[in-house]
Amino acid sequence: MRYKWKPSKTQKREFAERMATDTAYSEAYHQRKEQRAEKRRSTSKFDYQTAGGEYIPTESQNKAAFELLNLNPTPEQKEACNMVLYGYSCKEKVHHDFIHLINEYIRNKK
Repeated sequence: MRYKWKPSKTQKREFAERMATDTAYSEAYHQRKEQRAEKRRSTSKFDYQTAGGEYIPTESQNKAAFELLNLNPTPEQKEACNMVLYGYSCKEKVHHDFIHLINEYIRNKK
């Protein structure tokens, strides 16, 4: 079993203080973090477009999409509503991101 380094409590506290007070340090840290993520994504064989899958919307999602469409939604919500309505009526699979937006509306409505 390999040893993995972990910062001590004082090192964690110092890092948190420095991130909170020194804006240049925190910006540089977040920039380095984003560059590492971009580098990993560029060499990855993971297909980000199809991640999460596609599903046929349910009747309750269809009703919620119709309700949301009548409430002056944002362009992103409007597209999701149209896709869910199309998917339900034609029994076609819809990307999960669209369904997620409708489910989020249902949760916030309650």
